Amino acid sequence: MVRNLARLAVAALLSAPVLGVVGVVGAATPASACAAADPYSGTCVTPVNYKISGTDGTLAVQADPKVGNVKTTLKEGATVGVICQINDGGTDTYDNLLSRTWDYTTAGGWVYDHFVTTPAQDKNGWSPGVRHCDAPPSSPLNPNAYPWPAQDAWVADGHGYYEGECTSFAAWAVRSDGLHHTKSPDWLGNADMWHGASVDASPHVGDVAQWDDNHNQAGDKGHVAYVAAVYNNGTIKVEEYNWGNFHRLNIRTISASAPSRYLRF
Repeated sequence: MVRNLARLAVAALLSAPVLGVVGVVGAATPASACAAADPYSGTCVTPVNYKISGTDGTLAVQADPKVGNVKTTLKEGATVGVICQINDGGTDTYDNLLSRTWDYTTAGGWVYDHFVTTPAQDKNGWSPGVRHCDAPPSSPLNPNAYPWPAQDAWVADGHGYYEGECTSFAAWAVRSDGLHHTKSPDWLGNADMWHGASVDASPHVGDVAQWDDNHNQAGDKGHVAYVAAVYNNGTIKVEEYNWGNFHRLNIRTISASAPSRYLRF
């Protein structure tokens, strides 16, 4: 992205189940309230300074965490404040680098983390000690678009699950939400058998919340639900099937600590 992209950049510059939808709770702090804010939630952040390193002279600052939407450039050796980091952005197709880790910076946009002196990325794509960006406030998924909204029989959905089961809906949601995913949610077995590309104790929009067997009112084969929104007050909105009403949609707001864990696909 840098060696070639930087040159392009210069040219370019010129509890109990409760049915029904629950209202949104919590509100993000406006980004304008502070000098350095999380790009998703607007949370005020104290940036940490790092250097630009390993470029051929300049590094492109992108409007989004992917190549091809350059806002400005930073010079080799320049200091930049890192506000937060994600690990599900685009790859660097210009330099044939496969990392998806990007840093949101005080330069007003995203830079490819490979060219920033943040700590070396773990195998999960995060730089230890660097703040993670808050999740987008909500998913673009329309849960009412699920293809089998009123299935009372046991019919295979073609992806390894029965239509109307929690697993079928969660897998469909991951396939259909338009967000970046790196692992297929299909053919994973019962809810308590699921495993994602990574596992986290904290939720992000687009994750799958997983309950262990009989945990917090889940059944004896566990439960999975799609994380549709994450709020600042410690709650999340989940969309799910087969919770409290056989093979039907349920949407509820729950404590983020209610599931056993979160799976990222």
